[in-house]
Amino acid sequence: MTEQAAETGRRRRGSAATREAILEAATSRFASNGYGGSGVREIAADAGVTAALVNRYFGTKEGLFAEVIERAFDSGDLLGGARADLAARLARRMVFGREDAKDISRTPMLLLLRSATEPRAAELLRANLDRTFMRPLAKILGGPDAEVRAGFVAAQITGFATLDQMIQTEAFTGIDREQLAAFLTVVLDHFIG
Repeated sequence: MTEQAAETGRRRRGSAATREAILEAATSRFASNGYGGSGVREIAADAGVTAALVNRYFGTKEGLFAEVIERAFDSGDLLGGARADLAARLARRMVFGREDAKDISRTPMLLLLRSATEPRAAELLRANLDRTFMRPLAKILGGPDAEVRAGFVAAQITGFATLDQMIQTEAFTGIDREQLAAFLTVVLDHFIG
């Protein structure tokens, strides 16, 4: 049976499009229901494929979740620029989201909040965060307590995102977004130095 014949019939597509459909469906499910509340069958149905096809591409639900968080928490573009404007780049991303993303600015926070209480999901989140953000940031920061300072940067942006994107506190909704980015830049710059 071909890959296209294995799909449930919503539409025929190539392997890249199938993989992308599965990732989009999984991202939506994990962000809505968390790791524990999302099943491979439901994700497959959302993507218009079979559960066997999901497993063929990603191996397990754990492998699928790892790929979802890899994409959602990608911060390589933020850490690749000059250190002098790192605080401003981070602040602007948190306040304005990704320019190249289609209305998914809340997805990383939803994944974090809805899955962090699941032991295996928390382990995957921690490993991803350490590998893709904390260690590279600590290397950029250098000097004494670089790892601790990187942790404080992550704590500040995560706390900000929780209040701004999830809770939508009045303190942040009533202020000009440029001014909010400027305030967050000052806070982050304290730890970045």
